Amino acid sequence: MIPRDSWSRYLRLMEERPEAFAQSPSLPIITDTREAEAFTARTGRQLGVLYESPYRILLVDLVQGPKGLFAYERLLPASTGAAVVALPLWEGRFILLRQFRHALRDSQLAFPRGYGEDGLSPEENVRKELAEELQTEAVGLENLGQIAPDSGMTGVRAQAFLCRVAQPKIPVGYEEIQGMVSLTPEELEKKIASGEIDDGFTLAAYGLWVAKTGRGV
Repeated sequence: MIPRDSWSRYLRLMEERPEAFAQSPSLPIITDTREAEAFTARTGRQLGVLYESPYRILLVDLVQGPKGLFAYERLLPASTGAAVVALPLWEGRFILLRQFRHALRDSQLAFPRGYGEDGLSPEENVRKELAEELQTEAVGLENLGQIAPDSGMTGVRAQAFLCRVAQPKIPVGYEEIQGMVSLTPEELEKKIASGEIDDGFTLAAYGLWVAKTGRGV
């Protein structure tokens, strides 16, 4: 049987966030409780909301594929605010953070980013991230567009902003921040080519900037 709390929370989440359960003829979500219970009894696979924190929701959908029913897991952000990634530009150089990432158990160089806070616009959220992670403010913002860096697992779409900023100061230790680097576009691209920068948000956001500006700073 499906744990009652898990499935009832799943059904409530469908009502709260219908856009996250948009139906598709190529991979429809099955929401009938009897079908879901029969699938779990037959396969032992759990369905519904399996875990929820202030940051993320892990859910497992029952979907109809070409070869039959199967369980398909995904992550949703707990917040419905606009996720953002900032491309901070100071004196012609991009600012990237060196930050320890728990999921990788390793450090990465990446642009500042964050889940959106409910009730804030994308512009307000990106200013909040700059204040928290670089202790600076934007003196100019340009919305570069939207990215979805890991659609195979997460339902996160983020707005990317070019942010011309005042001099940054790094709060070492805040959210596992270890330091920062400032790079010209040419230096940044060399680090991408060498594999030193592999963060999906950073690569996608920088790609938007290149496409929209032709690397003109």
